[in-house]
This record gives sequence, structure tokens and C-alpha cells, in this order.
Amino acid sequence: MIIYQNSSQHFAKNAVFSMERCQRTSHLHWHNAIEFVFIVSGELQFSLNNETFLAGEGELVVINSAAVHSFTPSSAADYYFLVADDVFFKNNNLYSQNAPLEARITSGEAKRLFGRIIEEYERGDEYSNSAILSSLMALFIYLNRNHSLSGGAALPSEEKKIKMIRRAIVYLEEHYKEKLTVEEIAEALHFSKSYLSHSFKEITRYSLISYINLLRCQNARVMLLAGSSISEAAAECGFSELSYFTRVFKKTLGILPSAVEDEVFMLNSNG
Repeated sequence: MIIYQNSSQHFAKNAVFSMERCQRTSHLHWHNAIEFVFIVSGELQFSLNNETFLAGEGELVVINSAAVHSFTPSSAADYYFLVADDVFFKNNNLYSQNAPLEARITSGEAKRLFGRIIEEYERGDEYSNSAILSSLMALFIYLNRNHSLSGGAALPSEEKKIKMIRRAIVYLEEHYKEKLTVEEIAEALHFSKSYLSHSFKEITRYSLISYINLLRCQNARVMLLAGSSISEAAAECGFSELSYFTRVFKKTLGILPSAVEDEVFMLNSNG
């Protein structure tokens, strides 16, 4: 990962932007920053606020500040993501939250500009951070001139709903280990059960319980990869019954917990 050092509170300490090349799935989240995803090969399935779409090779996807999103790569997908501090660019009159950018950019110029960023990322010398920042500013200027949305900010009702979903995600990430019911979640967030449940499914494509299970299984997988036993990972991540954990893990992540243990064993054996 490469970061440009400056004052910011959003992601990495003292970073205006962070950049990485990877192939992994991005879990449901948001940030007070702008994210770019450039697809080198394959396809990514995006969930962005209340819409889903596929983006393929050569496309640049822009995720505006505070948008609830996730993306899942195909088996052969390869992509770069770059998260940029929107405060820095607003302070330089390069971005307005009242005029968000289009989500899917397919123009040759955008591809060329992001290609310059990739070249400097791969070069990685003492000038690369500054060169990336310069190219990133040029990209912002181009996008705001040619790919800003004239519709402006979301409707107040839609913005209220998205803010509620962000609060719900934070709450679930903090309490996923606990025994939770939809009623308890709605009460804690001071929304009606039906409104919260319907809105969460509409925006994220997950039910509240499915998302809790996703958080539990993702964190259990991290523990398994770190060497914990299946029973330890299950108990730590909120599953009281091992058989239920195994079923949910398989349904949610597509593999059994034992397959992750086998993966760790093979890696240790080869090491």
C-alpha cells in the first residue's frame, strides 16, 4: 500500500490517499472519503446505496463520500482501489458533495489518467507519492468537468435512510458477537422494526440477520487463518452451537470452516 503523507482523519494516519492492488471482496462499508476502483481484469459486482451493477475490465468506478457500498470480484478479477480524502480536495475546490460524481466511468481519458497513477504506484520511488497526488488532482478536475451529476445531493428522505443504514452498520459491527434480534437492533437505533428491516434490505441487499452472520463468519475466518480452532472461532464470534456455525459459515462464505483449517495447514507445511 502506498500513502501520501498529510493531515487527515479518515483512513491511514496522516494520509491524503491510500492505494492498493488486490483481488479480495470488499465488505459492506462506507467512509468519509472518495473511493476509486479501477478494474484491470475480470468483473466486479457492486452494491452502491440502493443499486447493484457489474463493472468490467478497463472501467473506473467512483464511490462518492458516505455512500454505503461493497463489491465482490469474479474468480479472475484483479483491481486497484484508491481512497482519497475528500476534505483535501474540497479545500482545493476540486470536489463538491452537492455535485457527486458519476459511478461508472468508461472514458479513455479517465483510463489514461488513472493509468498514470498506476504507473507511479508500480514505480514506488521517492517521488511517487507526490506524482500520484498530482495525477489524482488532474483526474478530479477531469471528472468534475465531465462526469459530475447535475441532480445534486440525494433527496432528504433518501439521505435520511442512508444515514440510518450507516448507523446500523456501525452498531452491528460493534455488537455482532452478542445475541441480537431485529427488535433489539431497531430499539437501540430508535427506528421501527419494519422501517429498519425494509430499508436495510433495500440499500444493502442483506437482511439484518444475514449481515450479522456475514460479520460473524468473516471474523471467524480471520481467526481461523490466524491459527484459532474452529470451536474457538465459533464461540468468539457469537455462535453457541458448533453445528449451526458450520452450516452458516458454509452458506455465507461458500466453504466449510475445516477448509480454512486445511488451507492454514498447507501454508504452514509449505513454509
